[in-house]
Amino acid sequence: MRAGRLKHRVAIQTQSTTLDDYGEFTGSWATDNTVWASVEPVNGSERDIGEGMAGVISHRVMMRYISGVTPKTRLLFGSRVLNIESVINHEERNEYLKLMCKEEVEE
Repeated sequence: MRAGRLKHRVAIQTQSTTLDDYGEFTGSWATDNTVWASVEPVNGSERDIGEGMAGVISHRVMMRYISGVTPKTRLLFGSRVLNIESVINHEERNEYLKLMCKEEVEE
């Protein structure tokens, strides 16, 4: 992969749960790593969420290989959250990852 294609900065985040003062579990996201990536919108659609509509945008994200990136992690692209749907280790060579992500945008 050519380094020039990796022109976007994304943060890789994992979720952790902690017990609050009331004995309930709360989740928070922490940034594990920040990397250069290529973020390309692929598809867009809308879905009904109760009283409103939400736009759903699919993205293809390419980045150099980093271990620990799974659908349980997510990407932060500026102020936008990209939920990882699938992770493909290209040719199983540990050189780069192809991620299919979804971004939900409330209208």
